[in-house]
Amino acid sequence: EQYERYPPERKVPVQHHLQEFVVVLTKGMLSDQLTYVGLARKLLTIGDLKQIRNQRIGRGKIGGKAAGMMLAWKIIQRRGMEIAPELASRISIPESFFVAADVFYDFQALNNLIPHMNQKYKSLEEVRTDYPKLRQTYLSGRFPSDVEARLRELLVQVGHAPIIVRSSSLLEDNFGFSFAGKYDTYFLPNQGTREENLAALMRAIAAVYASVISPDAIAYRQRMGLLDYDERMAVLIQRVVGAHHKELYFPALAGVAFSHNPFRWNA
Repeated sequence: EQYERYPPERKVPVQHHLQEFVVVLTKGMLSDQLTYVGLARKLLTIGDLKQIRNQRIGRGKIGGKAAGMMLAWKIIQRRGMEIAPELASRISIPESFFVAADVFYDFQALNNLIPHMNQKYKSLEEVRTDYPKLRQTYLSGRFPSDVEARLRELLVQVGHAPIIVRSSSLLEDNFGFSFAGKYDTYFLPNQGTREENLAALMRAIAAVYASVISPDAIAYRQRMGLLDYDERMAVLIQRVVGAHHKELYFPALAGVAFSHNPFRWNA
């Protein structure tokens, strides 16, 4: 942070140290893919990384979806302000929290779920048969006490705003494969008591964890040649952006933007 605050003339001699810090922190918290790190090194600041760390629950990386979102936002901030400042200044990321990937291991170890990770080597028919019971086992699991405490703090911070619990596996939104729709996402109204809201949040996170061994996810990893990868699931929790309309709460608009049209109009 001291280096980053230096005026330009003082920053030049320490720029190589600053870049090293960004790379090391990026590899520890976001991604160790060289393509990603190469972009992050030019775009992320120590301040950005500190903010991510403050919003991170547990240890390890924040996962592909969260890491991709942060990088996309930085690109929009930098390039967008050059190309279309009026538009770029209106784009923001919802308040976000990151349940880091190592919590997935802690949860599995605490609930004796690690032996079930070999599901991916069974036939898809066996995976489909086993999944409903295994999912229930995940849903009844408990979280480490320090993680539960941080989730309580998170709920205090967001108040009674609705929240969305999103998968953010280390493979997700990756260079070469997206995993779109393969893992679960849950909207939580977050309108009950603090204990009810906490129970719903932990159950949603556990359900996202369970989707790692779902038939759709395993079939996709099989098709993409990723079965042997040690899949770890981080979770992205965000305040839902919207407004109250009488007793209902929903966004003004919603959609998905593609930089490339995957459908050809003709041959």
